Amino acid sequence: MITRSTIALCILFSWILQVSNLAAQSASTTAQGLGGTVFLHETFDSYAAGSVPQTPTLRRAELVNVVEGQGQVGSGNVAHFDDSDTKLSGAMEYNVGASGPGRLYLEFDALNHAPLKGDGSSSMIFGVGTWDTGKGLVLHAKSTRAFGFEMYQQKYLKLRVGDKTTASMHYDPATGLNVKIWVNDNDTNTLSYKRPDTGDTSLLDPDSVVVWVNNSLIDELPPSGCPMNREITKGDTAVGRVGFSSASTKVSDFLIDNLHMEDPLGQSQVAAPKPKAVSEAEEVTPASMPGAETKAYREGDNAMNLFVFKPDGWQADDKRSAFIYFFGGGWTSGTPLRSASVAAWAAENGMVGIAPDYRTKNRFGTSPLASVADGRAAFAWAVEHADELGIDPTRIAVGGTSAGGHVAMWTAIDKSPPGSEPATQSNVKPAAVFLSSAVTDTSPDTGYTPSRFGDDAISLSPVHQLSEKMPPVVMFHAANDKLVQYSTAVTLYHKLTSTGNACELITVPQGGHGFSSEFPDWKMKVREKMIEQFKREGLLPAVR
Repeated sequence: MITRSTIALCILFSWILQVSNLAAQSASTTAQGLGGTVFLHETFDSYAAGSVPQTPTLRRAELVNVVEGQGQVGSGNVAHFDDSDTKLSGAMEYNVGASGPGRLYLEFDALNHAPLKGDGSSSMIFGVGTWDTGKGLVLHAKSTRAFGFEMYQQKYLKLRVGDKTTASMHYDPATGLNVKIWVNDNDTNTLSYKRPDTGDTSLLDPDSVVVWVNNSLIDELPPSGCPMNREITKGDTAVGRVGFSSASTKVSDFLIDNLHMEDPLGQSQVAAPKPKAVSEAEEVTPASMPGAETKAYREGDNAMNLFVFKPDGWQADDKRSAFIYFFGGGWTSGTPLRSASVAAWAAENGMVGIAPDYRTKNRFGTSPLASVADGRAAFAWAVEHADELGIDPTRIAVGGTSAGGHVAMWTAIDKSPPGSEPATQSNVKPAAVFLSSAVTDTSPDTGYTPSRFGDDAISLSPVHQLSEKMPPVVMFHAANDKLVQYSTAVTLYHKLTSTGNACELITVPQGGHGFSSEFPDWKMKVREKMIEQFKREGLLPAVR
């Protein structure tokens, strides 16, 4: 006999099945169809408003309450992380996986709930650390986090390892943040994942993490350069504690929803061996170069050379145009051997090609300030010795790759930056500037490695120190540059053109920071654009 109780039970089971299917669909959608083992999918809808969330994986919840979302973040109820009215610090930490997975896909939505409160040190940090069931609080200290993604009340985001900020950017506090993070804590295997912006498959190296916000890349921490905290991540299957904590006891007021954590199913394979990096001991300052004349642009203390490539048929009274090209290497590595091919190419086109050396950290133990000072001195020397070089001092173009582009830009700016002698400032500006994957912003909020510059981060940031009248600028920058953000090139372009200066930005749709090495056809496109620019600015033909 079918009773009312039987019918009620059938309806109840049907409802439970529907809810389960919806939850599964939500998890699958949130995880972009990755389909791995889901460790946690929390929408906070199962809790009453005013309650504290509780699950078997939640190790600690302090100053976190469930509130009605009112459509601000996701839907339904959300978690309110609020330590603004107490001297205590907030926390919401989960343990995921059985004993700590070797890789994680993490996603959550967040909204700044008090954008007008707090100061520059007030933030909520999403951290990843060691799996640990024995402790209620793990992620509160920078020394126990593999990395921290910091969301500040004061409208900017940071990715940090220990004391080092690896990336930072502004955000709109009125707009919700969708954060996607892939962590690969395997020591030898890569992890493939789908890029949120294009859907293309990318590989994440061993011991690396990549962070996306609103489908825009914030940064990738590779195993070299500035990796995750190795004391935390050494050895496979180490991570597994994830969650939120306060950076201060002042203001940290955010809404959190759709917290999702899973083991991604991206293909894993042994990472290809990397070319052996040149060590500091192996990096030698060249005293000469085949096909070039060595000239000392500074003698005595901090003596420094540049290398001059002269074209066939060169004569001292030619008054040719010249092209000075600065090598890249993050102000840390590199020698003018990297820029010699560009200088030699300029000579093949009738110009005088110059590859200057400048001080770097590996060879001289110096900071970027010394690199900039040397670049300005090298340009000024070329202007002063134009007769000796057989060039017209008003027809000298400059260029550079990466940090070399940063150095090149400073030869065109009137202000004397920190670390540079005003006496080395040339009274002649470059005739043109050519940049490839250049560092043009070193500011704390939006720039590349501002920590390298300390208090001089803005003073050494070209986009913040532009002269009223700048030489014409042409720049190439890859849209997918993970090292020096493409957005910095866009900002420079708009700032130059809005002030009446000439600037052309060529967006490279493939490759990354070293796009011309990854795709040789783009190397040819770069050279062709140089020719076009030089003709437009009257630098070619080289002899007028």
